[in-house]
Amino acid sequence: MLTRVAIYEGTIEPGTEDAFFADVARRLEPIWRSFPNVLDVRVQRVLSADRGAIPIVMVLEMDFADRAALDQSLASDIKTKSHALTLEVLKPFNGRFFHFIAESHSIPAA
Repeated sequence: MLTRVAIYEGTIEPGTEDAFFADVARRLEPIWRSFPNVLDVRVQRVLSADRGAIPIVMVLEMDFADRAALDQSLASDIKTKSHALTLEVLKPFNGRFFHFIAESHSIPAA
């Protein structure tokens, strides 16, 4: 399985955090779930981090069966729509976001 990960590095304008994440849930999560071939979508709101860690506000993970499924999804018009809407929703966010693709697998707990 491949996971496309988006890291949102930065800060949210103080006092707008709850409204920001409500907007993410209401406006972005439905479009992220509508990407072709997506198997699972996870959105992580960072609540705390180690001292000295870079400021990460949110992590988005989207799972795909293989590279062909992921490439087909990224070539769809949903990606263009998602990017435009993301820029709109991110207005109270000060920072940057970037993506990477990882091969992932689960490791059962001992």
